[in-house]
Amino acid sequence: MIIDTHAHINDEKLIDYFDDIKKSLNTKLKLIICPSYSLDTMKSSFLLSQEISEVYSALAIHPNNADEWNEETCNFILENYRNKKVVALGEYGLDYHYEGFNKLLQEKVFLEQLELAKKCKLPSVFHVRDAFDDFISLLSQNLSQFSGGVVHCFDGDISVAKRLLNMGLMLSFTGLVTFNKKEYLHDVIKYVPIDRIMLETDAPYLAPKKYRGKICLPQYVEEVYNEVAEIKNIKREVLDETIENNIKKFFTKLVI
Repeated sequence: MIIDTHAHINDEKLIDYFDDIKKSLNTKLKLIICPSYSLDTMKSSFLLSQEISEVYSALAIHPNNADEWNEETCNFILENYRNKKVVALGEYGLDYHYEGFNKLLQEKVFLEQLELAKKCKLPSVFHVRDAFDDFISLLSQNLSQFSGGVVHCFDGDISVAKRLLNMGLMLSFTGLVTFNKKEYLHDVIKYVPIDRIMLETDAPYLAPKKYRGKICLPQYVEEVYNEVAEIKNIKREVLDETIENNIKKFFTKLVI
């Protein structure tokens, strides 16, 4: 069994598939980590983690929802971060992809959540899209007392990967690695040491090539494992064991 370190199983797109997802636990999947991007998703992610033993929660405000960062959202994290099922702050970071983004607000919210992660002594699950230079600049100035981070759904090139690895970050890969137009990620995966890699689906998004056009389910992370094992030219059992060890070392509150 394997682990999906980033799946939005509280997304409304997955309501009709929820029974299948639960059946996949303890058959195909050991664990699922459900990140947040808003106050509502923080609440639902936390609730799922309390109801389902194999589900863990990460709490944060996504950069595209930076205007939701306020005393209420901050307090929700402060009230719940000690819970044994809350394993990280995430996903938060910078996203310059869509027109009209508020760069200054995103940076402010990013830094405030980073300081909160330090206070909580939890690792961070970072979202970075079209903003690597600013992300690296801001993070490099704020690494003191940092409890570690992973850039989820990494889609940068080797030069970006090198800069992130030099800062001690982990890189997490999705079904993008199976896309023809993302073949450059194969070179990135060959470059990144296996002990610095995590794997995920980002469900319900980014279904691997085999399931293209369908809603992505957490159990489809199997395709990501298969692709990375082939790219790395290693046996699946070796990859599985290494990735699990990476996850246990990073998310120290997980019980595997």
